[in-house]
Amino acid sequence: MDEATLRGIAAQLARPSGEGAETVAAAMNEVNNAITARAIGTLAPRAGEFIAEIGPGNGALSVPIVDALGDDGRYFGIELSNDMARAAAVTLRAMGTARVDIYNGDCLSAPVSAASLDGLIAVNLLYFIDDLSGLFGQIANWLKPDGRAVFGVRSPEALNAMPFTQYGFRIRPLAEIETALRESGLTNIAAAYHDEGTTRFAEQEIPVDSIVIEARARLATASQK
Repeated sequence: MDEATLRGIAAQLARPSGEGAETVAAAMNEVNNAITARAIGTLAPRAGEFIAEIGPGNGALSVPIVDALGDDGRYFGIELSNDMARAAAVTLRAMGTARVDIYNGDCLSAPVSAASLDGLIAVNLLYFIDDLSGLFGQIANWLKPDGRAVFGVRSPEALNAMPFTQYGFRIRPLAEIETALRESGLTNIAAAYHDEGTTRFAEQEIPVDSIVIEARARLATASQK
């Protein structure tokens, strides 16, 4: 596969758009179903909570989050792709349970109030973030005391085996992500690794795995209560 094609694939994975957006989204949903389900299980959204998700894509894999929040909950999706934001709004609002709002724009400029979120989830997002400390600092500010954040990523070994990740992907070792989380003020950081076997890309068989990372905002001090 030539460089132009690989660059095109990488760009679509970062921000699906145009005629092929829904085809890309469907393929991403198939590949990302397991890692997203694990991340949602770790987040464990509950009825009545306010949960944000960065990068929900077309919303198909986010249905269990909205369902868990119930009638009194709120879901806030932050999606850079115009096409995916529109699709997510249609899919998730059709459920008729939790309040669903979709922000179409960059996550660093999303209108989320300080100390308002019970939880946040982001799967396969961190490769496309240049300023990791800035993102984690923003998330730490958004979370309520003891609020939780969950991130799903692939290992560097799995990512480096994918030929398109050399174009626009920021591949970081787990230790670097954990350090950035800690420096942002998040605590109780833990990670779980899962081997998902292999998949085929073009004529190549590549390994697939997932790492689910969880962290919490600091507890409120006596002066904050």
